[in-house]
Amino acid sequence: MIITGIKITILLMAITSVTSLLLGTVVAIMRISRIKILRALGTIYVEIFRNIPGLFWVIFFYFIFPEILPFGWGARLNAYPNYPVVAGVMGLTVDNASYVSDILRSGRLAIPHGQREAAISSGLNRVQQYIYVLLPQMFRATLPPLGTRMVHNFKNTSLCMAITAPELTWATQQIESLTFRGIEATTMATLFYVGLAGVMASIIIILEKVLRIDIAKSAYQTRG
Repeated sequence: MIITGIKITILLMAITSVTSLLLGTVVAIMRISRIKILRALGTIYVEIFRNIPGLFWVIFFYFIFPEILPFGWGARLNAYPNYPVVAGVMGLTVDNASYVSDILRSGRLAIPHGQREAAISSGLNRVQQYIYVLLPQMFRATLPPLGTRMVHNFKNTSLCMAITAPELTWATQQIESLTFRGIEATTMATLFYVGLAGVMASIIIILEKVLRIDIAKSAYQTRG
């Protein structure tokens, strides 16, 4: 049961890290768009999802979302055996994306205006400007807070126990209920959480050092 819980926890972390990064990037671009309606929608999204606890969204997508879907889709979702995991992915994604968008938006605002002007003068259209010029710099500038946010998202996978998703915290609770060996199960879960969070933090530090070396080399080559 513990092994299954670890696998589900890693699955939740991996999927929601990617989906929240993608959604957060879209929302960040909306918030700095010149189109007022997009800016407004992006701001509304962040204000709603950032100011409501992540646990609410996990519960919302499990209990409420299927009830408001038309054409019997809700019944199909409820009948799906892995729907607790799916609902957990959706809840964690929309919650984490609001914070990711704020981080990326600050990274975009930190980029000198001349970078975009240079991209325009190179003949790049708006999409190409983001893909080749702006987004790489946004991610590079915000790597430390983004990494911290992803570690926080990993810890938030434990919220999915509220909807019976068989992740690690839920598995620990089940072991306690069935075998009364809660101390052993909790100890194993604690070691896993601390260990994986430490590994993630170490990877982020290594990536930061690599990026600093690349930046230093680029600056040296430019001066040369």
